[in-house]
Amino acid sequence: MCAIAPSNATPKRYSSLGYASSLVSRFFDKNFTKKNNMNNISTANLSQSETNQYTNMTEYYDLWVTSGYYDYQLMAKDANLTIGDGCKILELGVGTGLLAEKYLEVDPSCEFTGVDFTASLLEIAQKRLGEKVKLIEADAVTMNLNQKFDVAISNGGVWGVLDLGDQDQWEFGGHVSGVAKNLQGLKNLATHLKKDGLMLLHLQKPHNDYDKPLAGGITYCQSIQKIEETSEYRTLQKNYLFKREQEILAQEQITITCFTAETSQRILSEAGFSLQGTSKNDKFAIYQKV
Repeated sequence: MCAIAPSNATPKRYSSLGYASSLVSRFFDKNFTKKNNMNNISTANLSQSETNQYTNMTEYYDLWVTSGYYDYQLMAKDANLTIGDGCKILELGVGTGLLAEKYLEVDPSCEFTGVDFTASLLEIAQKRLGEKVKLIEADAVTMNLNQKFDVAISNGGVWGVLDLGDQDQWEFGGHVSGVAKNLQGLKNLATHLKKDGLMLLHLQKPHNDYDKPLAGGITYCQSIQKIEETSEYRTLQKNYLFKREQEILAQEQITITCFTAETSQRILSEAGFSLQGTSKNDKFAIYQKV
């Protein structure tokens, strides 16, 4: 039975903490929903002003994230320990379906929906997951899925928490800048959750510059640059590059906005979320709709 109350959460309450972030994808408008001719991916007319930031690296995405960047099996088990079996789950930033795949192995009885902004990643997810998961190309800020979920999970694809050590130093990061738009997105997510529904945000270590060898003689390189800092947030540029010897195979740039503690607490509170603690293995920060 789905246990939407976070009874398995490590009981850490942070009245002074509350970082709201914005890792927001492109999402869903029910008035423009149509069926993609390829597979069963629901799609929408996306804002022309938004850039689809992962298309250039689709071919190398799985090779990179399965090289030790994430432990999807452990994350799936940790999420399930928190929420229980048989839940109706919404994954924000489902990507190529790697977390969804592992979660379904842990709990085949769940009802799983995944949304993402990159159609090419969703096509891979469709091949991986078949009919087990409903996949939607959509926008978290304005999505209208016409249903409510027990739990929303983000593995950094929409929202994520940077674990900087002390709990009052945790930061939320995101792809969309601006307090107003992030507040809109969080409020919109809250409308898609049932009463007392949960939001699980992946706890991540800070992103640093490094190179990592992958299979096939490919090297993955990432670098981080701070490009702006204000009283409410700082903005980082994350550069991705895949190369073989001196040949650049693919590259991408992503902008991440990290909000201050004070600003984040206000956004989360106004959006209707309360921090409950962390999952048993500290893979997720757990928030509850209040």
